[in-house]
Amino acid sequence: MDGVAVGGSQFCVGGCKAIADSGTSLLAGPAKEVAKINKAIGAVGVFDGECRQVVAEYAPQIVDKVLKKLSPEQICDALGACGNGSSIVKCLSCEAAATAAIHEAQSNKSLAQIEALMDKACDLLPSPKGEATVDCSKLDSLPDVTFTLAGQPFVLTPKQYVLEVGAANQTECISGFIGLDVPPPAGPLWILGDVFLGAYYTQFDFGNKRVGFAKAA
Repeated sequence: MDGVAVGGSQFCVGGCKAIADSGTSLLAGPAKEVAKINKAIGAVGVFDGECRQVVAEYAPQIVDKVLKKLSPEQICDALGACGNGSSIVKCLSCEAAATAAIHEAQSNKSLAQIEALMDKACDLLPSPKGEATVDCSKLDSLPDVTFTLAGQPFVLTPKQYVLEVGAANQTECISGFIGLDVPPPAGPLWILGDVFLGAYYTQFDFGNKRVGFAKAA
């Protein structure tokens, strides 16, 4: 693969190894580069988004309990963020925020400063599989992503690289890009999975050891 472009940002600069794989649902690439691509399209890590919601909900109460010298576990148990059916994301987010609040309180930060800095703890909770979500209302304003293969550009529009998943009368938009670090000698490697293959007709020519792409009808 010659390169990947999102707006004015370039990835896979100078060329990189890639495979077309119908057994991979999403479009995978080196975690650091995919993280930048997701940022460029406005995607937020699954844990990151949920974590910030937890911080917004509990921040004042966490600060109040930090001042009472409670531990992160005690704080989050008292708030009901851990245990009794609470999700692991909610619990981890609360404990991370409480730990950050305790640290900032020890640094003699003001209450406003502590609350403002607490959501930075969410940066320490990346989604274990690199999943990211996109604001569905912004699909029309997101940039195209261009993959250049053998000198030819192959463009994915937002509606092609974002998966709209519906459940319980709600629609969630999932980024089609996911971080995957394949170790050498096979990697680093980009995997053009169903997100790409669904947009382009693909011919696997095993006899001549080549793969061809064309616009899907």
